[in-house]
Amino acid sequence: MPWCETCAKFWNPTSMPPDGTCPTCGAQIGDPPDTSVPWHFWLLVAGLVIYLGWRYLQGIQWLMGEGMAWLAALIVAATVGATAWWAARRFRRSV
Repeated sequence: MPWCETCAKFWNPTSMPPDGTCPTCGAQIGDPPDTSVPWHFWLLVAGLVIYLGWRYLQGIQWLMGEGMAWLAALIVAATVGATAWWAARRFRRSV
């Protein structure tokens, strides 16, 4: 834990500003905390997206097999519409 000689106080790295200075006096007391996301989190997210996509396809196939093609078409249309709306909002903000 970073120690500030001027304030005579220990500081938790997460309570310090991003530049590693003392919140009270502004002296440089430590390295900036690492705020990056670990690689295994993104691996978990990728696995979750693949799993949920597969379950979505299985649900559509099940609806088609049960004779509810109209409901499957409605769900697919809603998914495509929601994805198009999300993409339009996201790309409009970034431009």
